[in-house]
Amino acid sequence: MDQHYNPTIAARLRQLFAQADWSSLQAYLSSLSNAHFRTAGYIIGERMLRDVPSDVFWDVMLRLVTWQPKAFLVTLAKSAMPRLQNGTLTICDDGFARLASALTAEERLLDREKLLLQWLPAMRHPSNIEKLFAMLHIVEPRRRLDFLLRVESLAANFVLLRTLRFEEHDRELLVTTCRQLMRRGTSESFNMASLIREFFGLEEVRGVFSLRLEPYEMTCIDTDFDTFCRLVHKVR
Repeated sequence: MDQHYNPTIAARLRQLFAQADWSSLQAYLSSLSNAHFRTAGYIIGERMLRDVPSDVFWDVMLRLVTWQPKAFLVTLAKSAMPRLQNGTLTICDDGFARLASALTAEERLLDREKLLLQWLPAMRHPSNIEKLFAMLHIVEPRRRLDFLLRVESLAANFVLLRTLRFEEHDRELLVTTCRQLMRRGTSESFNMASLIREFFGLEEVRGVFSLRLEPYEMTCIDTDFDTFCRLVHKVR
C-alpha cells in the first residue's frame, strides 16, 4: 500500500516550496526511490498545494505535469478540484493558460482528456465548461458530447443541449443521446432526456414524459441558463 506521508520528505518539500525552487524540486523528486517518489506526489497534491497562492499552484502543476504526466496529472488535477469549486483557482488564471498551452500538442491529447474528466464536474457555469473545452482544444461537437454525457450537472446538461444544436441534423444521434441519459436511471437525467425529446421533437423516444414546452420557452432554452434550469426542474 502506498504511503501518503513521510516527515523527512515533507520537510524537504516545504523547504523547496518556501524557496519556490522548482528546478531543485524536480531534481529532488528524481533522486527518490519509486515508493518515496509516490509518497512525495501525495504530499504535494494533498498537502503542499492545498493553500498556496494560485500562481504557485499553476507553476508547480505546469512543471510536474509536463515532466511526468503519468505520475502527477491525476493527483494534481484532484488537488485542484476543491479550489476550482471554492474559487481560489480559476481557469481564467494566467497560470492555467500556460498549462493549457503546454498541453496543446497532439501527443498530449490524453492528458487534456484526463483534465477534462476531472474538472468538468467542478465547473458550475456553462461558460466555464465551454472555455475549458476551448482552452484544451476539444472543439469537435461529438468529442464534447462524449465528455458531457459523463457528467451530471445543470451546467454540463445546458452545454450538452447547446452542443446538440450543432448535430441536430443527425436524428439518430439525438435519439441515442436521450436513451443514454435515460439509462443513467436518475431523475435529473430522465428530466434532461425529456427536455431534449421535446426540444427536438423526438417522438420515437418512448417513455412517460410530462414536459411540454411553450413556444416562447423554445426560443431561449438553449441560450438562457436560468430558463433552462427552471425547465429541467419543471419536469416531474
